[in-house]
Amino acid sequence: MRRTRGMFALLFCLVLLLCLAPLAWAEDGTAYEARSYGTDVIVGFEGVDSPLTVDTDYKYALIELEKEFPAALTVYMGGTVFYAQDDSGLPVIHHAEPAQTVSMDVRWECLEDYDEELDVFHFIPALDNELAEGLALPVVTVNVLGEIQRPPMPEIEEDMGLFLQDADMYYAGEGVSESALPASYNNFENGNLPPVRNQGRYGTCWAFGTICAAEADLIHDGAADTGIDLSELHLAYFAFHDFYDEKGCNIGDTIDLDGADYLNAGNGPFFAAQIMSNMIGPVQEADVPYSLAPSYAPSPSEGRSGSLQITNLYSCSTTDRASTKQAILDHGAVSTSYNDQSAYYSATYNSYYHPPAEDPVKNPIKVNHIVSIVGWDDSFSRNNFRAGTPEGDGAWLIRNSWGLDGYGHSGYFWMSYYDKGLISASFALDVSSSRYQHVYSYDNAPQIWYWTVKGGDAIEQWFQVDAGEEIKAVGIYCQTAGANLGITVTCGNVSSEAELTIGAPGYYVVPLSAPITAIEKSEVNVQYVITGPSPLIVNAEGPNTLNRKINDIEYHIRYISNRGSGLIIEGDLKGKDARIKLFTDDSPERFTPDFILPADLTKIENEALSGSFLYAVLPDMPVSIGPRAFANCPNLSFIHIPPQVTDISEDAFAGLDNLIILGVDGSAADSYAREHGITFMTILDEGSTEEVLDSNG
Repeated sequence: MRRTRGMFALLFCLVLLLCLAPLAWAEDGTAYEARSYGTDVIVGFEGVDSPLTVDTDYKYALIELEKEFPAALTVYMGGTVFYAQDDSGLPVIHHAEPAQTVSMDVRWECLEDYDEELDVFHFIPALDNELAEGLALPVVTVNVLGEIQRPPMPEIEEDMGLFLQDADMYYAGEGVSESALPASYNNFENGNLPPVRNQGRYGTCWAFGTICAAEADLIHDGAADTGIDLSELHLAYFAFHDFYDEKGCNIGDTIDLDGADYLNAGNGPFFAAQIMSNMIGPVQEADVPYSLAPSYAPSPSEGRSGSLQITNLYSCSTTDRASTKQAILDHGAVSTSYNDQSAYYSATYNSYYHPPAEDPVKNPIKVNHIVSIVGWDDSFSRNNFRAGTPEGDGAWLIRNSWGLDGYGHSGYFWMSYYDKGLISASFALDVSSSRYQHVYSYDNAPQIWYWTVKGGDAIEQWFQVDAGEEIKAVGIYCQTAGANLGITVTCGNVSSEAELTIGAPGYYVVPLSAPITAIEKSEVNVQYVITGPSPLIVNAEGPNTLNRKINDIEYHIRYISNRGSGLIIEGDLKGKDARIKLFTDDSPERFTPDFILPADLTKIENEALSGSFLYAVLPDMPVSIGPRAFANCPNLSFIHIPPQVTDISEDAFAGLDNLIILGVDGSAADSYAREHGITFMTILDEGSTEEVLDSNG
């Protein structure tokens, strides 16, 4: 009987063991279910038992934030897995005996809407492989500790000197179309840009966008490396303050802000480029660091400093993508304006799109921020935007000035080709690593006025150039794309010429075919004739008085017109100053009279003079010059003949083939020189000079 009971107990145990064969016991007596998986199933993660956390001072663009996440995870693939049940009855992996360990590349996806204004975001790996049932995924927790405060967004006055929109283009090359250009270009990732700057709390984006274009051009041309850092503060200050003009050309041209903060006045990239074209900088950041704002208070003499010069300014329209792309390829960046609203930025796609205004007539979109375009991507999806769907794919790569080097609204982001706030002209710059020593310019203030002229009309302005300077180049604004300019600079009967084809509306510095040396202070005429497609546009300074309110700041712009001679079109004085500049260098030779005739001299007799002198000056009185009076002066190169001298013998200067006569335009000396084929240079009539002040204030 006992034997039967023992057999029954053994049989019961065997049945129980057979029934509970899938279960095992841990040391604490917990039961587990064992399952086997193939090698294509992830059954565990190595080294991620503790949560991963990323703390950021601001909300990164997703493309940049993910650089902080693990690029790969080590996973256990296949093997035997032991399950328990959690409190809700669901299986939870307690232990696994994996078949193999594999490193797997992984991308992360956000459990929340990353465009929402949240302080904490959670990311889990998006894995294509199967997961063992109940396997918990690792989580990356992102804590956004703060947000960078955007600087003031001053409204930009679009007509403060911007070119006509229907004239905007950039010469992309003969027969070049958008299809011939690369489908994508990224000057940031190419490593051809300096670090992103930070304008801080000031509304100086216009200076930052323009300086970026200057730095990018110098890097593109090999004249600087990415360590270049030019001063935005110097540009911003002297845009609204007087500077010392050694030539006295800008006396009376002022911009007064009624004591308002110039750092928050706002303006546009063309305004900034106009300032620099007047040889106001650019200077090095080390010389005028941005950290000095707002305590910076330089003397007016520091305005025209620096070793660089803006030589060309090109206008282009972002609606003409081929021309804008070509400008970026040629110069590294273009500065542009748009309307910035944080609601239109997507951190998920690092993208920006301003949809159309509900009523563009009553509520037009106004630009309020200046940035730079440094690349593009034709394939950037139209679905990657937050505030609507643009008409097509494609986006510009935008460089901002709110700090941070990487991708994000503050550093670099993508803006749709079809952004409705991207409505102003863009500008590219040519910057020379050397500069002329002097500039004569009557067009300091920013506002543009223009006349429409017919082909062949002559546009001119007179200048008074100081003694001992070589006239080397002219600077001309021209608003007619495709126009040809024939340029002539004349001093007396001495002329030098140049030609220019306008590929894009803008500003051009044009070297002369040969320099002209002003021996004495001279009257110099600059004239150009413009031919090309209609309409032909000539630029000048704006109204003599202009009051305007921008960003609650009162602008009072004042001009003194007709400095020099004023703008002349076909002989008609227009009451403005032409946007023409004259550039000179000091002559290496020093021209000093070495023979001055006596003040009481009334007549120079036949062959009366002889000697080795080079430069003679006649007295300011009616002196009669007799036959061959200077025939025995073989080295005579220059002679100053005042307008009071009217009696000059036909052969007074016989044998002096290289003589230059200096005199007043329209005088007897002028007529004599022209009749006898002698070089004549028009010098300033000292009896009619105006007092030259020390600054333009």
